[in-house]
Amino acid sequence: MTDVKKVFITKEVADQLGLNASYLIKLAKKMNLSDSEMREAGSRNYLFSEEAVEKLKNRNENK
Repeated sequence: MTDVKKVFITKEVADQLGLNASYLIKLAKKMNLSDSEMREAGSRNYLFSEEAVEKLKNRNENK
């Protein structure tokens, strides 16, 4: 189970990664993050696990 203190909303992740929130959502969906890594939390807002944020940070290293 993910610690609630280690869950981030779309804006937090987008700001941390220097991305537009809409682009972040498209990117995360394209990366096929699991339901435990990313889930919908309202209109155009998602919750991201710490693991998901790490995957998004490292997305360019895995190409």
